[in-house]
Amino acid sequence: MLFLKLHNLFWFQDPTPTKALELGDVIEPSPVPFTFETLGWKIVFFLIAVLLVVLGYKIYQNYKKKQYLRDAIAEIKTLKQQTDLSPVELINSILFVLKDTAMQSFGRKEVAGLYGSDWIRFLDSKVTTSQFKTDESVILDAIYKHELQQTSTFNKDQFTNKSIHWIQHHAR
Repeated sequence: MLFLKLHNLFWFQDPTPTKALELGDVIEPSPVPFTFETLGWKIVFFLIAVLLVVLGYKIYQNYKKKQYLRDAIAEIKTLKQQTDLSPVELINSILFVLKDTAMQSFGRKEVAGLYGSDWIRFLDSKVTTSQFKTDESVILDAIYKHELQQTSTFNKDQFTNKSIHWIQHHAR
């Protein structure tokens, strides 16, 4: 009889339970206490601590690696604020800082042999928005003749901002 009731219940899917099929109350286990005293949590905390130390070390390495960029920008800013520098001295000093920065970024072999128009094209090739080419005649006069032509206009702020922009955005 029980077999027939079970067969009817499952085969015909009769949703009406009978008294013979009632199982009684469900016995629930007691709740498991949640604590951090197990070995697994200690391992997780240790791995997180190691990960944070490694991450902090990588951030510190990256910060130290880019120190020369911050130093170059600070040096250009101090050159910009000096009032006793002539435009020729300012251009030569800033280009020296740019050359030093480029040698640290791209290597001595690629940068050291560049001068004149090749050097200006190199600066423009690394940052497309730098536009040192527009000041090429002024730069070349300042470097090689140590004078500026009276007809040439030199904007100190624009040139220093261009140089700082190049240091911040050149492809490394």
